[in-house]
Amino acid sequence: MTQAIITLIILSAIGLYTFYAYLKSFSISMKTLIFIYGVSLSAMITGFILMWQRQVENYANVSTLTNFLISISFAVFLALFFSTVIYFIADIIRFIKWGIRSIIKRKITRFVSRSKISGFIAFSFSALLLILIMYGTIWGFSHYKVHTVQFQHEKIPEAFDGFKIVQISDMHLGTFSSIKQVEKGLELIKKQQADIIVFTGDMVNNISTEASPYIEALKEITAPFGKYAILGNHDYAHYAGDLTEIEMQTDTENLRKIIKQMGFEMLKNEHEVIQQNNDSIILTGVENWGIAPFPKYGDLDKALNGVKNNKFVVLLSHDPSHWDEQALQYPVDIALTLSGHTHGMQFGFEVGGYKWSPVQYRYGKWAGLYQDNKKYLYVNRGFGGIGFPGRVGIRPEITVIELNSKN
Repeated sequence: MTQAIITLIILSAIGLYTFYAYLKSFSISMKTLIFIYGVSLSAMITGFILMWQRQVENYANVSTLTNFLISISFAVFLALFFSTVIYFIADIIRFIKWGIRSIIKRKITRFVSRSKISGFIAFSFSALLLILIMYGTIWGFSHYKVHTVQFQHEKIPEAFDGFKIVQISDMHLGTFSSIKQVEKGLELIKKQQADIIVFTGDMVNNISTEASPYIEALKEITAPFGKYAILGNHDYAHYAGDLTEIEMQTDTENLRKIIKQMGFEMLKNEHEVIQQNNDSIILTGVENWGIAPFPKYGDLDKALNGVKNNKFVVLLSHDPSHWDEQALQYPVDIALTLSGHTHGMQFGFEVGGYKWSPVQYRYGKWAGLYQDNKKYLYVNRGFGGIGFPGRVGIRPEITVIELNSKN
């Protein structure tokens, strides 16, 4: 309750500050500005209440209208935040100018008037944010992109030259408002003609029932060498409200059953030998392992028990921090780790070989392929999303990794 009151006070202060700043920057009547602010703040509060309600009541499905209102709330909040930053910087400059002028004239002068330029910048930036977020919600959330990686490694057997691994991650099915959005991505997966399909965690947001409506759709994606899955931090019902430990364990087991109904084999700190002709590779999967506050259930010792060091090993581990913290130093050589978790924060940009997202300040490895000597990590940008039901700049991803033998 205290946190909610503090948040309300901060938001009120930001709202009043920007309201007064806009009023002084533009030739606009008080009544008009009150109306604009009233509508905007009402939309923001409504959206945040809907998001909170969805979290507390663990909705299995949400409506398009709900997602739209949640997106509007994000847009208004960000517009207020950046308007505050822009006006605050402008006011610091005004204060410095006033101070210098007062010192030069040796008397307290009239405070420098607020420039209309800062108002124009703040308004333009806010309008751009609104456009981008609406685009990200209506179109960007299901604007899937196939990222193809030609992966060469000395341990890949000849029999697996050209072998296609299709990776999907972070479906977060409870965020979608339409099964058609999901089916659009699944159709794209079918076109890749995968030899094997892997899912690297976060099937749901909060509870297992979010996945139930999508069982039949996910059954339809198939591969000759099978489909394999692991769980992510959201799949253990840790975010499902006030559940007991037993209730969380029960829900997790129910989700495992649902994922199996979708046609996936669950890898729970274990490995599978994928055989082709007289050659084989090792596919291993661990439970979630992340840096606090995320759980550490992954057990590489158990997962790789009996695996020889001359084998080409592919590790499925939801959180990319596991690669840095354990996989790189592990005695058994893990050639390729496949992760997800970051979503690219669902916001950023990728131009040519350059990419940026705010998530990079939390995770050094957040999208694409990374290398350390002969060990590699690929971080999938995610199929769905959580919180903001959209994507801006960082498109939802289907990864195709084609193995190439050096022989």
